[in-house]
Amino acid sequence: MKKNIFVFDLDGTLLTSKEEISPRTINAIKTLFENGYFIIIASGRMYKSTKLVIEKYFPFLKDIPIISYNGAYVVSHTGDVVFESDIEKKDAIEIIQEAKNENIHVQIYLNDELISDKDNAEIKQYSKHSGVNYKIINNLDEYILKSKNGPTKVLTIATKEKLDVFQEKMISKYDHKLNIVRSFNIYLDFLNKDTSKGNALKRIAQLYDLDLENAYIFGDSENDISMLVLSKNSYAMNNASEKVKCAAKNIAPSNDEEGVAIVIEKILSDISHY
Repeated sequence: MKKNIFVFDLDGTLLTSKEEISPRTINAIKTLFENGYFIIIASGRMYKSTKLVIEKYFPFLKDIPIISYNGAYVVSHTGDVVFESDIEKKDAIEIIQEAKNENIHVQIYLNDELISDKDNAEIKQYSKHSGVNYKIINNLDEYILKSKNGPTKVLTIATKEKLDVFQEKMISKYDHKLNIVRSFNIYLDFLNKDTSKGNALKRIAQLYDLDLENAYIFGDSENDISMLVLSKNSYAMNNASEKVKCAAKNIAPSNDEEGVAIVIEKILSDISHY
């Protein structure tokens, strides 16, 4: 019999709007771990930022697969890189120019480093949110061209309303070659076309012979849809948008109501009574 699998997004799912994880939620995840269930963390964050959250709140989860950068960087339980993708340099430079034309903040991720050419409020806020330092350079285009590979991800930051318009425009122009998805209301991510949390999860499932159809998958943002649709046991948080809720089979209470913990407790109770 295959193990039960639990997949968790971080921001807006395990993390509250205050960017904390409650003791009740930590305890619920610890109970899963102690019962031998297979746990995967799937985040849009950088790998080092994802690791920081795990180390802070779930130090017992030392050896689990991690999906970071929305699936562009996937690491096995042993720390080996299972999958890595980047954006073609030409495409990345085009997106950067598009953002600058609209006066939208843009930053890139290369070799797990956060990089921009503007030291502004947006990157300071992002750096604080992710717990990761950033690097300011003179020219992003030149930096990309000189690098061995293209960026893992390009991120634009603006108000929700401004990004709604920008996202629509970018999808109409670049959807055939990039995966363009919101990871937060104010964050719009640009990734390699084949990169998504769902595709990363499929790779992990092949590696470990996992049954995704019955996996318990939790998420709240557009970047979680690709993995929520894979399972009949998927949960969108109540703080998710309607689009995300429609992709999931179930709705959990919100991230500020300890929704993940409530669902886990019920699942474990049902299993023990089975």
